[in-house]
Amino acid sequence: MKGLPSIGFDLYEQMVKRDPSSFWRDYQEALKEVEASPAKYKGKPVEFLYQPFFLTEEQWEDLEKISVKMLEITKKVTERYLAEPDYRRLFGFNDLMEALILKDPGYHYAVPMTRIDVFYHFDGSFQLCEMNTDGSSGMTECRELQRIIGTSPSINTSPLDELELKEGEFFKSWTTAFLENYRAFSGEKSFPNIAIIDWFQDEVPSEFIEFQKAFETCGCPTRIVDVRELSYSEGKLKAGDFSIDAVYRRLVSWEAVERYPATKALTDAYLDGNVCVVGPFRSQIPHNKRFFAVLHNEDVNDFLEPEEKAFIRNHIPYTAILDKGNPDQWQEWVDHKQHYIIKPEDLYASSGVYAGQDYSVEEWKQLLEKASSQNYLIQQYCHVPRMPMAMFEKGEVTFEEQQYLMGCFVYNEKFQGPYIRTGRKSIIGSVVECYTVPAYRVNK
Repeated sequence: MKGLPSIGFDLYEQMVKRDPSSFWRDYQEALKEVEASPAKYKGKPVEFLYQPFFLTEEQWEDLEKISVKMLEITKKVTERYLAEPDYRRLFGFNDLMEALILKDPGYHYAVPMTRIDVFYHFDGSFQLCEMNTDGSSGMTECRELQRIIGTSPSINTSPLDELELKEGEFFKSWTTAFLENYRAFSGEKSFPNIAIIDWFQDEVPSEFIEFQKAFETCGCPTRIVDVRELSYSEGKLKAGDFSIDAVYRRLVSWEAVERYPATKALTDAYLDGNVCVVGPFRSQIPHNKRFFAVLHNEDVNDFLEPEEKAFIRNHIPYTAILDKGNPDQWQEWVDHKQHYIIKPEDLYASSGVYAGQDYSVEEWKQLLEKASSQNYLIQQYCHVPRMPMAMFEKGEVTFEEQQYLMGCFVYNEKFQGPYIRTGRKSIIGSVVECYTVPAYRVNK
């Protein structure tokens, strides 16, 4: 049922408490398997919980419906942005970013890949956290933890083995979606030379290698390329002697623009229409966190249907540009700091996010002052859902209340499955304590 956690949670807790030593042994084996797997973040094994997250069929379908509705609104906003210069100004993009957004990518989907982060409660209520488009990540963690924990002895012992668990799929489905977009762009059914492109600071993330394997498995020669290594001449984008037909863009849009002209080869080839780039730069519209502030400006969103406006009011937290233009509003943010967080318009992994409830009034004032000059937004603090989760520490197993966040992966507007992270702090993200938890759909 939608209103209750899946029975799997109770069964798992009962089994752990009945035989904690067996689960501890299985957890130790899972640690070794994760360490040997490509589930890495900045070269280190991802932090995870040996705790399946069970979702009923109805809850899984709920996440799909939420994702579809959010993308319907996103498409309408994107269409208005493309058509109305005055509407574009609300987003504050510079000339290069605007030119990249306005360029037709040559295929149907403005947001071919997204991860929509949602605070979802088991009674069906929810609030959107943010939309990640450029550089959406976490697929390798999902796949590897689903595999490792889903095949461990503890999970395959009665009565858990009777739950008929199903998993999300994040790699083959992306190659299918990617090639659909490339073939719409090119009008050909061939298998393109693909470049997975980013701006690399350190070693290549393991996830890029996994996507390279997936593309090569389906017949596409694939290279992982730093954007600075590209060249563009005579209408051809290249990495050395490798001619590129299609780009899987993991380079986030703001880096492409702020680091220009180091990114000139890519942006010029895109603007000339001489390479298929998936995703397109117009996915920056929802990726930029100012998107939520624009959605809450009802004066400019008359093109949305009443039910879409209600969806925004009820499920997207109030968001505004952080400035001192309205003293009364500023005072509200100070006096009721426990109701607000501040976040940068366009960073990721929870970088630069602060929750008012974690600071004294004076500390919060100082944060607001500093952030108001640094392209920050202020947002209503969401009621974050909580669940007892198994913690394996110092040879013991305990169940501890943790907050959780669900990321909904959607490829070409089709829901693929959730990416679930938990934590004990006010913010859940890679720059603070954060655990990945494998999600399963319970078909029984």
